[in-house]
Amino acid sequence: MFRQMTTYGRFAFGLRRFLGEPATAERGRALIQQRLRDRNSDFLALVKGAVYSSGRGPYVPLLRMAGCEYADLERMVRSHGIEPTLERLRAEGVYITIDEFKCRYPIVRGTTTVECTPNDFDNPFLTAGLQASSSGSRSPGTVTTLSLERVGYVAFCQAVAYSAHGLLGRPVLLWMPTLPSAAGMVLLLELSKMGVPPVRWFSPVASSAIRPALSKRLATLYVVYAGRLLGASIPAPEYVGGDQVHVVLASLRQILEAGHGCVVHCSPSSAARLAHEARTEGVTLTDVTFVTGGEPLTPAKAAEIGAVGAHAVGLYASTEVGTIGFGCAGSATACDDIHVLESSHAVIQYERSTPFGGGPVQSLLFTSFHDRAAKILLNVESGDYGVLESRECGCEFGSLGLKRHLHSIRSFDKLTGEGMTFVGTDLVRIIEEVLPQQFGGTSIDYQMVETEGVGGRTRLDVLVSPDVGTVDEDAVVRQVLQQLARGSDTNRMMAEMWREKNVLRVKRERPHLTAGGKLLPLHIMKTTRG
Repeated sequence: MFRQMTTYGRFAFGLRRFLGEPATAERGRALIQQRLRDRNSDFLALVKGAVYSSGRGPYVPLLRMAGCEYADLERMVRSHGIEPTLERLRAEGVYITIDEFKCRYPIVRGTTTVECTPNDFDNPFLTAGLQASSSGSRSPGTVTTLSLERVGYVAFCQAVAYSAHGLLGRPVLLWMPTLPSAAGMVLLLELSKMGVPPVRWFSPVASSAIRPALSKRLATLYVVYAGRLLGASIPAPEYVGGDQVHVVLASLRQILEAGHGCVVHCSPSSAARLAHEARTEGVTLTDVTFVTGGEPLTPAKAAEIGAVGAHAVGLYASTEVGTIGFGCAGSATACDDIHVLESSHAVIQYERSTPFGGGPVQSLLFTSFHDRAAKILLNVESGDYGVLESRECGCEFGSLGLKRHLHSIRSFDKLTGEGMTFVGTDLVRIIEEVLPQQFGGTSIDYQMVETEGVGGRTRLDVLVSPDVGTVDEDAVVRQVLQQLARGSDTNRMMAEMWREKNVLRVKRERPHLTAGGKLLPLHIMKTTRG
């Protein structure tokens, strides 16, 4: 308890300074350009201090295996740049897979083996701060420290994003979970620093459902009331269940009556759910912009949001990496087109086989060089893949020098039954597009859930929300198998195996949310074996 009180005391001191320096778009532009100019030096300084000098973590053994001392690294970066250097290091075995980063397996490169713990990736330069964790959509959550310096930097970048999309001065609603998920707290702090604290903060997950540690509940309340004492109008979180979307819509409509529009920060699923509620009530949302993150902004969800006149902007972030990029405001090539925040990250790709046997994908590897990043990342795989390209787009981010775009971002999520596995993207298409078209409802009314039950048998449940109405459950199973069988002989073989073994079944219940409030089309829910 004494340690927690000490942490809160330091945080309060930092919060006063944090809120006292407003994050403006003008200063954000200058900060991004400065960090781009200092990019090579910032990267080298962080690697020298946090990797070579500290000797902590897995990187030094891997770098030395590749024959790369600090002088070699500096020479390559000064001569060729960061990304070409990272590409060369990856080819020499200096990278961390998602399973290695989650410490599921040791790192093995030839004769070099490195055992890691999650703490080995922590930034040694961070002082004590509030603790958050990832929602664990792929694995148990990873604990990270929330640094006000890092949050402040992203707030300046967020101000530039608001400027690029014409959102400055608009009121904001926040529809994100509380701690232990970092998403809501980070956005709350960023928006408060920008001078636009949310009018209301809705949480899609009740604390009673996830039972967070007392320290997490206290931390949330502490930030709310400490911020108020410092003059910021920070709202306390309000739980809104899956059947209470009308509460959020009512609040949004009340804000829109003032005639200034509204920005809603939430997940794509929440945005689609709100759009569906608005359409049901005959309400248009023509002056609403949803800034979405936490899960893929798919074409199906973007279309549902656009059907009520609203607009969706992507924000790509993770607890471990931080904010990776903001939605493009120019000639975007996809609904989730984002500008990579090259002022604090480097991203490269490599081709790898997916863990679900669906063929190769271009996996994303991240490197951080902000000295207050939560984790020290050097070619660390995120478990995502996508299309990475450099191009001009005509938007404000591009004019500042952020030329790298990333879109069509998806996860390595997989579902397995009877030893047969399918590519996550195929299943997402069926769940979000095919089933709603065939049986009614929207993309958020269906979900594929992997469960492990009696005898360790894996079953795949197709959840169909009661909101859809009467459906032929056998027809749903047939449609899924028919879609999975399309394409190769291998696909047909695997689908037939699922049919023979009765792997699929339909359950009439609402899709599950993760502990972080995400609604993912593919959900893995392991149960105790009987």
